[in-house]
Amino acid sequence: MNAASHAVTVELTSKIAHLAVLFRAEFAEVRVDLNPWLTDSKTQRQLDPHSIDLSFFFPKRHLGLACNCILLKVRFSEGLLRPTCQLTHVEADGYDHVNPQWSFSTISGQFTGESPPLPEYQARFRTVVDRILQLFEYPNQVKPRSGGYGY
Repeated sequence: MNAASHAVTVELTSKIAHLAVLFRAEFAEVRVDLNPWLTDSKTQRQLDPHSIDLSFFFPKRHLGLACNCILLKVRFSEGLLRPTCQLTHVEADGYDHVNPQWSFSTISGQFTGESPPLPEYQARFRTVVDRILQLFEYPNQVKPRSGGYGY
């Protein structure tokens, strides 16, 4: 589901924005799209409502990542506003102008496909994914502070 559709609370809006910032911090030239999916009813019926989806576009083919665009899906166990909601995994697909080049999932931790990123860029991408996993450790709330007093 489009990331922008999940921006319904201050906490979720902040986390979605931070997710985009994390990616741009590692890959500065990228442009972020919080609405990668069409909004017609046919497309929307096929999407996972428990997933925050966004895409990242490079002005030209990124040689290290071996793609022009990345579709990122941050998947959750249930609705993001439910107190029991947990992040289940992160998936990503790298595309050139027409075809998929590679896929990545935290389930396997591996890049697959005909043209995976160069090893250095795989490591950089995994760093971003690790930060996303930390960001959404508590999906619908701000991470509790240590100390027991809330500060």
